[in-house]
Amino acid sequence: MTKIIVTLGPATNSFEKISMIKSKGVDFVRVNMSHSSIDDLKYFIDLAKKADIQFIVDTEGSQVRTGNLSTKSISYKENETIRLHKNEIIENNSISLRPKEILDQLQEGDLLYIDFDTLVVRVSDISSINKGYIEATIISSGNLGNNKGVVIDPKHPRKFNIPTLSKKDNEAIKIGIKNKIGYIAMSFVRSGEAVKEVRRITKNKMKIISKIECKDALENLNDIISESDYLLIDRGDLSKEIPIEKIPFTQKIIVQRAKQANKFVYVATNLLESMILNRKPTRAEVHDIINTIVEGAYGLTLAAETAIGKYPIGCINMLNKIIHHSNIEVYTNEIKNKEKKFVQCLETSNYLLDETISHSIVQPNGGKLINRVSQSHIDVDYVKSIEKISLNENQYLDFEQIAIGTYSPLEGFMTKLELDSVLDTLRLPNGTIWPMPILLDVSLEKSRRIKEGDTVALLTESNEFIGTIHVKDKYSYDKQVLAKKFYGHNDQKHPGVKIINSLNPVFIGGDISLYKRRNYKYSEYSLTPKQTRKLFEEKNWLSVVGFHTRNVIHRAHEFIQLSALSKGKCDGIFLHPVVGKKKSGDYNSSVIIKSYEIMQKHFYPEEKTVLSVFSTYSRYGGEKEALFTALCRKNYGCSHFIIGRNHTDSKASVDNNDSTTIFSKFQDIGMEIIRFNNVYYSKSQKRYFEEDEYTTNAKKDDKMFISGTEARELFKNQKLPPSWFMRPEVSAMIINAIKANEDVFVL
Repeated sequence: MTKIIVTLGPATNSFEKISMIKSKGVDFVRVNMSHSSIDDLKYFIDLAKKADIQFIVDTEGSQVRTGNLSTKSISYKENETIRLHKNEIIENNSISLRPKEILDQLQEGDLLYIDFDTLVVRVSDISSINKGYIEATIISSGNLGNNKGVVIDPKHPRKFNIPTLSKKDNEAIKIGIKNKIGYIAMSFVRSGEAVKEVRRITKNKMKIISKIECKDALENLNDIISESDYLLIDRGDLSKEIPIEKIPFTQKIIVQRAKQANKFVYVATNLLESMILNRKPTRAEVHDIINTIVEGAYGLTLAAETAIGKYPIGCINMLNKIIHHSNIEVYTNEIKNKEKKFVQCLETSNYLLDETISHSIVQPNGGKLINRVSQSHIDVDYVKSIEKISLNENQYLDFEQIAIGTYSPLEGFMTKLELDSVLDTLRLPNGTIWPMPILLDVSLEKSRRIKEGDTVALLTESNEFIGTIHVKDKYSYDKQVLAKKFYGHNDQKHPGVKIINSLNPVFIGGDISLYKRRNYKYSEYSLTPKQTRKLFEEKNWLSVVGFHTRNVIHRAHEFIQLSALSKGKCDGIFLHPVVGKKKSGDYNSSVIIKSYEIMQKHFYPEEKTVLSVFSTYSRYGGEKEALFTALCRKNYGCSHFIIGRNHTDSKASVDNNDSTTIFSKFQDIGMEIIRFNNVYYSKSQKRYFEEDEYTTNAKKDDKMFISGTEARELFKNQKLPPSWFMRPEVSAMIINAIKANEDVFVL
């Protein structure tokens, strides 16, 4: 009762082999057009016709793939710089992509996942696109072979314009129609409209098998089912776009939805993969096939097993044995009803599309990663007709961080109810921990033109439209009370109090939508929480320790980071320096990033670090800001976070100078805090130590310290700090930048 599709290739390229396949009860044969030529297609169609077995035309579809290489495989290492080319370029430091139109659509900060070996590439510079290439950086090592699939994880959520069919696909369809082939397997189906397009091109002469192998297909699944004759789940390509542990339940949902529409589903990938080289399958493979049949799959597809494997006929025999055994019990109503009820539970939780359903890394704050980035286009005339608010730099940073989920569970600027709750309890009204007021302040004059229920356009300081806010609340708040509640004082010299005193008198609260993210100097490093979570998943990191900094890295930081990696038994470190507005005398962000690039390239253990930037600004909130920075890194996927006694220290004597104490009050934070006392360099031991009861009593002249202020003064005088304080390579980079008249420090 279960149909079989067999993929033909070098292992099954003779009339005798295909006749044998036919005799085994196989229903269809095909060739994989991603790895076959038009001449191959013609050859195998002729053989199938002679053997009297039905053929399926298989398309390449709307997939991004790499080109050919100078060798069979190339190994790329972390932090290498490569070029991505439009045209076929066979060089070791270059990767060509097709369709070539995709290169024009890539942006700095986009991540590219290449093949199953998970070579991960970050787009770093698109300024050379007119020359036919862009530059990228390897951020996860891996091997690359010829003609491999590419999945793009964009920094800005957006749809890519990729043709439904390739030039080769259109030629293959013409050959199929000419030979009266009755079926077409449509690869990388992304919408019901794409199925309609292929039906028009095939002149309705072929039954369409829509292959579900990308997230777009899951988002538009019901439309695709409606427009298709059959479905085929390609679990291999699909596992590049969703966590591999979600594949089994996703398969169940697709099969059940298709059943409800009286459509049938084939399942492909890794059915008998071990039999490419071995005579017998693994127990896990047999278990998988039986479960797939029990779920109600209409058919099974053999791919590499019969195309290039050593035992193609043995694979078919084994599959027939498993199918025969399964059919003994599989079609009882009791089993059908149990499967249906289980899938109903999955559907209730929105399992198919909820990207947060995964237990492999820490859950976002509040349980859901917020996404307020709109992919729709807004009417220009509508924007002109509504009230507008121009955001200053700090407001824009908060607006963007809300939208991409860094401030989850916030979905907008705070209402008065939310602000009161945060100031009084450090929690939102629903009980979720959140210590930081996130406010949109406007002038009294502007507030008079805005009322609750309005949708207001949000602009940059240069009046460029970037998003909207749906106004829920409009209110005023006594600044003295606000400062007293948040900082615990009203010291007018305190930098945080100064920020509050500078705010406009009226606050606007409500949910936001971001329509356009900015492109700026550090765009390639401005990864979103969604991107880093996927990256951690692909690196197979279950525990990640986050590090917050506003400074160039020195040896004490290096000691703390590597110690935390060991203390927390973590798989990797998330290096996340702040690049927002800074105060005079701070290091410029470009110098901080370069210092970490040097560390990644030369000193950190390979495959143990991810570098990104945090586009925010300091509120000088002491322990409350420490809690805030921890929660933001939790949203990025960090299970652990490093906190020092003077974390985000404002240098104001009225502040609590121990930022670690607040975490004892919030045991439900959902992440592990790795606390550090002050660290020092021991002259006698020639290494760093963390101060504790023993080392506190060590000889004072053995403890070596240099403050950040002292280091800056040395640099300004073009003198190198000692090597025990900072890596000479980092110091030299800073000195060279000063000599080149670069802005090393904020003026």
